[in-house]
Amino acid sequence: MSIQPNFFQQYQDADMDELADLIGDLLQNPITIEDADHRLIAYSSHGDSTDPARWSTIMGRRVPEKVLTRLWKDGVFQALWTQDDPVHIPAKDEVGLGKRVAIAIRRGNDVLGYIWAQEVNRPLTEKDDEILRQAARAAVTRLIQRQGKRKAEEQRRNEFLWELLLGNFTSETAIRQKAENLQVQLPAPYLICVVEAPGERLDQYLYPLLMRDKLYWVVDGSQLVLLIGLHSGKKPDQDELIRKVEQFLADSLGKLVTHAKEGLVTAGYGRAYSGYTQIGKSYREALHVLRVKKLFPKETEGICGYQDLGIYRYLLQLKKWKDEEGCQDERLERLKEYDRNNHTELLETLETFLDAAGKANVAASRLHIHINTLGYRLRRIEEIMQVDLENMNQRTALYLELKMDKLNREM
Repeated sequence: MSIQPNFFQQYQDADMDELADLIGDLLQNPITIEDADHRLIAYSSHGDSTDPARWSTIMGRRVPEKVLTRLWKDGVFQALWTQDDPVHIPAKDEVGLGKRVAIAIRRGNDVLGYIWAQEVNRPLTEKDDEILRQAARAAVTRLIQRQGKRKAEEQRRNEFLWELLLGNFTSETAIRQKAENLQVQLPAPYLICVVEAPGERLDQYLYPLLMRDKLYWVVDGSQLVLLIGLHSGKKPDQDELIRKVEQFLADSLGKLVTHAKEGLVTAGYGRAYSGYTQIGKSYREALHVLRVKKLFPKETEGICGYQDLGIYRYLLQLKKWKDEEGCQDERLERLKEYDRNNHTELLETLETFLDAAGKANVAASRLHIHINTLGYRLRRIEEIMQVDLENMNQRTALYLELKMDKLNREM
């Protein structure tokens, strides 16, 4: 078994720029080194062999969003996060990216950055893969030292967002002043969106989308809490903001289902505001959506916005009031007792009929019964409960009572 030479042992004092040049010399190909946020740290000399993606990265000091998005869609970052070996990437001409080999710079499970080798002067071999492995290990201590200041700044920004989410500010002026000191550009209008999924590093997995939409976020266990807003100088348009949020969720939730493999993936967002003292309110609304969706998954399927919850927005508060008053719907209790004594399912029939907005054909289809059978059951329900299902006031009251009764069973 041959022993691999240590290609970087004599260059332990080399800085990141020197390290990039060393890797480039060994591989005879252009090199770029980025941090975990895809900001350029160092790059080797390249002569005339740089492709558009690398040139844009050097000029903009960051990988272009269209390149990040394409690599994310093609599973490149997923591969980089889950393996220690280099990942060979075919050319993606539509985004100006030539053939590449990349490796993650990691400390344990944390990805600190990336090394990218543009495969243009000669093909990269298995020996070159070993060079990249050693280069990634050599870059770890250098990146840790470099990222110390950035991590401290990031921590202060995260603490600021938590202060906003928890309602620690009562003054718009104080919020704007602290945002300016931290170089945080707060959008307006904005809203808070909470994405919840099992697994770790949700923000890393969704990083290209977070960067694409210029989002500000913190992680709270299995929840990704996002401040989503508009930064354009145009007149604030809440409809445009809702479209942006829905597009983000459409792009991200399906990917998270694949990433999570098991467990519930869901999201909720609060109403839009312009004053920053309302951030905590939008956050509470988003959490309320998540709670309601867990209690009523079938009824709220496809709903993520607080403003779209309908009666489910009020149910928890109504139940609290009902419990405090000690109210009990005797009509509902009579129907439940009839079901128990006669082994019928009239309660389910009533709820299905009301869920279908009183459309008999829809309710019959959902119950898998003939419409005449449904008609008989509804008349029996009216007799037992002494109600008129054609009366909108009684129908609405029954619907709310049914849903609050369901809350008693679920909570």
